[in-house]
Amino acid sequence: MKFAVLTGGGDSSGINDFLYFLAQRLEREGHSLIGFRRSWLGLVNNDAIELDKGMLAERRFTPGTMLGTERKNPIKDGELDKVLNSLKDREVDVLIAMGGDDTLGVANHLSELGFTVVGVPQTIDDDVYGTDRSLGYYTAIYEGVRAVNGMVNSNVAHDRDMIVEIMGREAGWLALNIALNTPACACMCPEGPMSFEEMVANMQRYKQETGKAALAIVSEGIQLEGVDRTGLQRDAFGNLAYAGVSHIVGDMYEKATGRKPRVQVLGYLLRGSTPVPQDVELAAFYANHAIDLALAGKTGFMASLQDGKPAAVPLTDVMGRKKLVSPEELAAKLKLLA
Repeated sequence: MKFAVLTGGGDSSGINDFLYFLAQRLEREGHSLIGFRRSWLGLVNNDAIELDKGMLAERRFTPGTMLGTERKNPIKDGELDKVLNSLKDREVDVLIAMGGDDTLGVANHLSELGFTVVGVPQTIDDDVYGTDRSLGYYTAIYEGVRAVNGMVNSNVAHDRDMIVEIMGREAGWLALNIALNTPACACMCPEGPMSFEEMVANMQRYKQETGKAALAIVSEGIQLEGVDRTGLQRDAFGNLAYAGVSHIVGDMYEKATGRKPRVQVLGYLLRGSTPVPQDVELAAFYANHAIDLALAGKTGFMASLQDGKPAAVPLTDVMGRKKLVSPEELAAKLKLLA
């Protein structure tokens, strides 16, 4: 059989290892593999390369994706016929689509047209519905914790409160778990429930109790009362570009307290690092699980991890849904902050 793979949406550490494990298994069993460059744009333009274990071995343990990525939406652009023509021209039997809910949404549409497609969850936001963990999340946590803890002592030395912005458009998994592994005393997530006033109160309390500058973590996707963020730029899938909210929070904090905070946007730093062992293991799991599903004739499913065991989730169940932090878990974890 001839397999093809694409990597879509935001990149993360672990993708190149995933590609390596795909090629390793397929070569061992007599199948071939090609990769479409820059996600769905590669399928529109019929731009693909042959992939083998030898070439991919050189890219293991590196961040990003050697195939490139693009926020291309062939459904919106009316180019699904070009996608199907590319698959036919390349004589592809199975397409493995790796990415978040936008990428998997296009994959689902393609499966409904009769093509064999298997999805794989990958996003540092860890918000793909139907799986315990998305590839790249563990490394992003590690990189965020390392970066924040590396700045804390300078913060304290200068007696400057700090507000750090973490990626997370709709889900607070990344911000919350980075906060838990740093001296943060406050964390604002898109799901709530911490308000700006509560963040300020926590930071002032921390300063009074410890005598040290306070640290707060905020997700890029938080909504602030009285602040309109609906006019921001949108990508090909209609997602708002939320980055930069920490500067607004910083200005509000200075007005409320008279203390001008340091503001740090970690941004793409979270996507760049040697993948940690958990993500390497997850890459191997997803590569082999996706192949298992394809060889079993499963199409229109996402390779999933549920309660630590392999599962297959219909892509129709993933579309339009997000795995969010529950109010109960969020409230419990916020109580653990310094």
